[in-house]
Amino acid sequence: MDEKRRREIASLWSTETASGVTVYPTRAAVDALTNLGADMRGALPLLGEAEAAFAAQAWGSLAQVVARLNAVMAGQLAGIRAGEPATWDAYRSRIRGAATPPVDRAQAPDYPDRVRAAWIGKCIGTALGDPVEGWSRGRIAAEHGEIRTYLVPPKVENDDTAYPILVLHALDEHGPDFTSADLALEWVAHLPFAFTAEWAALENVKAGVLPPESRWDRNPCGAWVGGQMRTEIHGLLAPSDPERAGELAFRDAVISHYREGMDGAVYAAALMSLAFDGPKVEPLLRDALRFVPAEGSFAATVEEAIDACRRHGDAVRVMDALAPSIDRHHWIHTLPNIACVVTGLVLGEGDFERSILTTLRCGYDTDCSTGQTAALVGCLAGTEGIPERWSGPIGDGLRTYVDGFEEIGFDRLAEWTVGWGRRLAASGATRSGTAKARRAKGVGRA
Repeated sequence: MDEKRRREIASLWSTETASGVTVYPTRAAVDALTNLGADMRGALPLLGEAEAAFAAQAWGSLAQVVARLNAVMAGQLAGIRAGEPATWDAYRSRIRGAATPPVDRAQAPDYPDRVRAAWIGKCIGTALGDPVEGWSRGRIAAEHGEIRTYLVPPKVENDDTAYPILVLHALDEHGPDFTSADLALEWVAHLPFAFTAEWAALENVKAGVLPPESRWDRNPCGAWVGGQMRTEIHGLLAPSDPERAGELAFRDAVISHYREGMDGAVYAAALMSLAFDGPKVEPLLRDALRFVPAEGSFAATVEEAIDACRRHGDAVRVMDALAPSIDRHHWIHTLPNIACVVTGLVLGEGDFERSILTTLRCGYDTDCSTGQTAALVGCLAGTEGIPERWSGPIGDGLRTYVDGFEEIGFDRLAEWTVGWGRRLAASGATRSGTAKARRAKGVGRA
């Protein structure tokens, strides 16, 4: 067996992130299904066999055991998908939704600046969080103390900023009625790689399994944070129209996510959309809960985090209070990361620097959570509210691994986003009246 093959098999059990965190992918997948309520007792002896094979460097045996574990997980996914909404109408029936008619903010004079600030903020937050991605809050505090600036020179390439570009390109290619399948095929055309749930979905689409089926095969990680990390773009496209933002986010997230992963995606879009109404942070966080199921664990985590912030007023004590309910999840899971975002936003009280640093110190998937916080506070504050010491090192735009969009400036991103936001507002094209047109397009609708 050659070295490349040995490394590939070994990485099924243990691998290391760029931030220096050891990840156990197969064990994490089993834990993810356990968190979703699956009976994974049959996997426990196999996990022991896999660990022994890895220790003995018996790579062929390890590959066999992982295959058997995958079979156990595939059987359990069938039960998890039962009753999971596959269309926006089905998801919409479970939420309260909009309380008042939307206001057309796309023509507001400050719309372009706030969109630009959200893009800049997203880039700042992901760059700040990237070096400690996956670290615990204790490790961050022990190794870096009281963080006041970037830990390393900021990197302006991140998967969190890759996916929104393809949403904009899907609009260019297919117009407002783009389907989930249309967007998934954008992934196939332009993404050379992906991670966790997005990786599984990308491979499924390549094999001809289109949304909403693409989120299930070989994907125990559909409740993880990837949906939430990539859907603020839909709130930017639908300012002050959270229901429209939620529908767009559902079309996006159903490619790869379900359960809390879907809730996080819809919530992130609604939250960004509502930010254009300019409320204070805590009412904004609560208002956005109208767009996720009230009885779900996602809404409960947001409420618990807000309450803990009010009771304790300090990020360390807040996270300690939340630990019993969130620490059982993987650091890439949606629930601990939305808790970090809420903590940063509530305790930061709209101040850009305080908000992002508070989120960062909470740990978990720090580039995703800090990126979400920074994008939202950027939108609330506008470009003038982002200190130059944070925006200056970022420069004028992004670098990406998206084929065809390797470099793109913030001015272009803002212009592109605002252009489509205004066209969507003028046409009303994503509302329920277009459902018939989307159905006529066939497979992959959502």
